[in-house]
Amino acid sequence: MTPFGFFAAAGGVTTILWLKCWRREIGVSENEFWAAMWLMLLGGTIGGKTFFVILGWHHYATGELRFWADFRTGFVFFGGLLGATAVGAIFAWARRLNFWQGADYFAVALPLGHAIGRVGCFFAGCCPGRPPHPVQLYESAGLLAISATAFVVVKRLELTQLGRGSAFCAYLLCYGLLRLLLDPLRADGRPERFLGLSYQQGFAIALMLLSGAGALLIKRSCQRAFSESIHSNSNHS
Repeated sequence: MTPFGFFAAAGGVTTILWLKCWRREIGVSENEFWAAMWLMLLGGTIGGKTFFVILGWHHYATGELRFWADFRTGFVFFGGLLGATAVGAIFAWARRLNFWQGADYFAVALPLGHAIGRVGCFFAGCCPGRPPHPVQLYESAGLLAISATAFVVVKRLELTQLGRGSAFCAYLLCYGLLRLLLDPLRADGRPERFLGLSYQQGFAIALMLLSGAGALLIKRSCQRAFSESIHSNSNHS
């Protein structure tokens, strides 16, 4: 096994084991947990590969890459995140589960596993940084900080007026900011530019805007629920 394969596998296993430890808090049965894991893995794979094919179509058009023969080459994390989140939301809706409750725990586990996987990128030399910046290790450190932040938010959910989904929104905001700042340091050849930004930076900005909108909706929902609770208590008294 290559160093990249080892760290990628270690990151995936760490993510799943951490979520398994918090399965009851997520609110799913054993069967639901494993079904969700496999379905979200499939959704993430399809999303990540779809984004790569769209953004890097020239690799296939010139014959540099072949879709099935080189399937393991080329995935876009933002696409994988979108695919896994969409599948998770559909699964939660179909099983009548609280999607945001599970998403908050994924906000801790996902960057934790991602951080381990990025170490594999460093040893493999993929996603390199401009000398002398080991941008893969910068991102790994940032992801560990994001995971710790999301964990703090999760632990405070029951003690404050923070609503479900707050940790997930915090993860999206922080990761978007991390990629926005680190992308200019990458040296893996990104010809796709729009207004001086790479597509990945555009995705990062969109992620930050989406997380901000989500946090605002969650805050308003919590305030409405709190007001209704006070009004109901005053009527009973």
